Amino acid sequence: MAITSANEGELWRVRLTGRFDFSCREAFRAAYSQSPAGSSFVIDMSGVEYVDSAALGMLLLLRDHAGEASRVTISGSHGQPEQVLRIANFHKLFRFD
Repeated sequence: MAITSANEGELWRVRLTGRFDFSCREAFRAAYSQSPAGSSFVIDMSGVEYVDSAALGMLLLLRDHAGEASRVTISGSHGQPEQVLRIANFHKLFRFD
């Protein structure tokens, strides 16, 4: 898993590639934990090929960090990751792009 983040003012872009699973929990947290209160996030999952339940938990922790679900957009999910997110009803908890 490769994780990169870029700060664009109040918007933080986090790009994920590879497997989004328990092994990347610390790197994922580090990618957003320095953001100031009120920041919005775009999680680019276009390069993600697999997610597990730990990844779902990490996204929920990010949602808690952001303060509101509307501040987190999940972008580019497809295939298995998209199926898992839909089955878990994350389309009701996050914005999708």
